[in-house]
Amino acid sequence: MKLKYILPAAVFAYSALFTSCVKDLEVENINPQNLSEFNEDYIFNKIYGNLVLTGQTGPAGNSDLNTDDEGMSNMIRLIWYFNVYPTDEGHCWWNDPGLPELNRDSWTNSNPFIKSLYYRLMFGVTICNFYLDNATSDDAATKQKRAEARFMRALHYFYLMDFYANPPFLTKLSSENAPQIQRADLFKFIESELKDVIGEGENDEILADAQPGIHYGRADKAAGYLLLARLYLNAEVYTGTPRWADAQTYADKAIGTSYKLCTEGKNGFSAYQLLFMGDNDTNGAQKEIILPALHDGWKTQTWGGSLFMIASNTTESMMQEDLYGCKDANGNAILGYGTKQHWDRGVRARKEFSKVFFGNTASDSNIPKGAPKDVIPVVKDDRAIFYTLGQKLSIEAESEPSNGLLYMKYNNIHAEGTSGNDPDGNFADTDFPVLRLAEAYLISAECDARLHGDNCTAEGISRIKDLRKRANVQTGNLYDGTSADALANVSLEDIFKEWSREFGFEGMRRMVLIRWNRFADQSTYKWEWMGGTQAGKQFDKRFSIFPIPDSDLNANPNLKPNYK
Repeated sequence: MKLKYILPAAVFAYSALFTSCVKDLEVENINPQNLSEFNEDYIFNKIYGNLVLTGQTGPAGNSDLNTDDEGMSNMIRLIWYFNVYPTDEGHCWWNDPGLPELNRDSWTNSNPFIKSLYYRLMFGVTICNFYLDNATSDDAATKQKRAEARFMRALHYFYLMDFYANPPFLTKLSSENAPQIQRADLFKFIESELKDVIGEGENDEILADAQPGIHYGRADKAAGYLLLARLYLNAEVYTGTPRWADAQTYADKAIGTSYKLCTEGKNGFSAYQLLFMGDNDTNGAQKEIILPALHDGWKTQTWGGSLFMIASNTTESMMQEDLYGCKDANGNAILGYGTKQHWDRGVRARKEFSKVFFGNTASDSNIPKGAPKDVIPVVKDDRAIFYTLGQKLSIEAESEPSNGLLYMKYNNIHAEGTSGNDPDGNFADTDFPVLRLAEAYLISAECDARLHGDNCTAEGISRIKDLRKRANVQTGNLYDGTSADALANVSLEDIFKEWSREFGFEGMRRMVLIRWNRFADQSTYKWEWMGGTQAGKQFDKRFSIFPIPDSDLNANPNLKPNYK
């Protein structure tokens, strides 16, 4: 890919002023024609800003990318799309061009979302390369920021490897056509980069030690450990060779840092719910969230990110409902979900995802009815954050918003009942957890089971127990009836379901299904609308990756189609 195709003046024109610990990503427009020298802070901040921000003015109007809908070019939103809609988790009834094909596992290389994510990720790689080419000072602060830029480049390349397999590859800015790298070779590059920046290489560009809250919003060694663990966990998919022991090693390294599971609720909100609220940078969740995509309803306005996840499964009437059963400092019920935006239940949970909480015999007649405050006590798991009133369990008609339950995991409420940062009450403050410690617990447990005949040893069981204790799983829960403390056996199949309960709607499910051989080209595991039919049907293995867009294949003769 030639530089001119992926590095518009917007990279230089945009700056997001970033300070660790404070969510103050602000927009300051700069005319690139007036820039006489590299501004290290501006470009460094844009590296992180690319996770959430989509252009120069926010939330729309001067996009980084050439797109008809800037909000749909949001990196977090697109990663979420590709891990939720083609899987057993969620379904969207909107008819935006390209969405029905994601729901039905039937996309082509002209799909606009596939193109948007590809260019968003390559845009992020280019920003990192631009920074690394120019930030060459030898002081300690610059070396640490270079390590962070290398980590973020590795993160972008990780997603390119996962989604597109064989993307173009550059580690320096160049006007030449980029070569195409093969998936296994890109795996080696990411592995090497991450080992370098956690201090296991020979360079002195090393991430900061893990200190929850101190470097909030910036990558530290815990982020390096956890991304390495995720890389090794999926190594068999990317290279053909499993690396379970390595995945467990680095997951345990992340667990051994000073990050801890968020285990204490606040003002009636459960500890688990705090992770996905408007004040999750200060309410206690920050000790678990290793790398957030920072949001601020006033300073980082976007139609993607957390706002999309909140507004896309809500209705206007919910704004005045007591959804969570919690009260503010004055004892008044906290109503609604923290934003005025409501997008008419565009996203619904698929039946297969809901049944992981409600049990295999769940039906419209026996699931608990109500808001999350009514459903959670019956399910006996704090992660069952469903709204079921007026909703059917099954999606019999794709375009009917009442088909499919609403999973209200995200909200823009502050635990104290205070208002969000947007004075107009629209945009979200809720940081999106890109990496959080609970993932290390599940990776460690899964690898333990895979290394011991598909059943966990005591060590793996303890990891699952810790997650279930935090979720307040009680005796008589609707899916296996076992309390966290009574858990005595954990199989690989149990862990498969635990990934759904702990990380549902967090943009990871496609990765899990592919690792379990339960995605494309298999007929043993089905979900509604899989392959385009309501009952679900097998679809071709080529859909395990997304196609490199024709626009880039035509622009760069070095690139070959990654699937036919």
